[in-house]
Amino acid sequence: MAFAVMAVLVPNARPDDGQRKGEPTCVDRGKNGTDESPVPCHDGQNNGPAHVSIEKEKGKKRNSFRAWLHLADQVQATQPDWLSPLGTTSGRLKQEFRYDIWDQPASGGNRNYQFGGNKGLEVITSSRTQILIGVPTYLLVSPNGPPGGFGDLPLMLKFRISSAERTEGNYLVTFLLAATAPTGSHRYGAGEAVVTPTLAFGKGWRRFDVQSTLGVNLPAGDTAKLGRQVLWNTAFQYQAAWKLWPELEANSTFYTTGKYVGETQVFLTPGLGFGRAHFAGRFRWSSAVGVQIAVTQFHTYNHRWMFSTRVSF
Repeated sequence: MAFAVMAVLVPNARPDDGQRKGEPTCVDRGKNGTDESPVPCHDGQNNGPAHVSIEKEKGKKRNSFRAWLHLADQVQATQPDWLSPLGTTSGRLKQEFRYDIWDQPASGGNRNYQFGGNKGLEVITSSRTQILIGVPTYLLVSPNGPPGGFGDLPLMLKFRISSAERTEGNYLVTFLLAATAPTGSHRYGAGEAVVTPTLAFGKGWRRFDVQSTLGVNLPAGDTAKLGRQVLWNTAFQYQAAWKLWPELEANSTFYTTGKYVGETQVFLTPGLGFGRAHFAGRFRWSSAVGVQIAVTQFHTYNHRWMFSTRVSF
């Protein structure tokens, strides 16, 4: 009985049977385009043209990824190779992940720790643009403060207006459009979206460079509480031996409206950077450390230790 069922389900075939009449065929051409041999269009084992199309699709994705990396290399090669300062936002378009940690005194003998520093992943998207997808800063007041929590989500678009690498002028001019989006943690966030249009510019002379930004905070709401501030930051850097970058920054805030209207706050920030050091494949590592010190009578905090680590690719 079993043999009878098999005879019905399986047609007669012999090992030397050729291609049956009516079976679809494809032409497989050699590299010279002349060799032709009929093959089944699909044999059910993923080694026919269907499988080839999948491999081609994977190849296209790999080529697109390599083209994007090549574009990023070209963009970065047409800019100065300065290290990113601690407090002054860099006008360079770059491929980098950055994570900062801040430590400052708080009331009641506590210390205020901020993890993230409104930084994150920076990715070049075209020959003139870069976006930052930030990591919300986590704030912790220790040892006797309120529960920790996340602040607002930082975002940024950079548009390169003009730039030149070291041997072609060593300068840059970039427009930045930064923003923070509220995450619901109003204890540590602004509670409203804040947009900060900024102009970044810089010039280098051999091993010395000056990088500066000028922008304004524009809250989307509750301006009576949040106010508007003009932000001016300038970093003076020197490229020393052993990949060291000593720097001095001036970080200024001018309160035009809001709670502190008419006040000015200025910090001086001495720091030391290191990098970029190669450690694997395309990846480069750099870091910087410094202290921000209030030098005006009015200040919202006295001083802050800052540590930054970056991985570029």
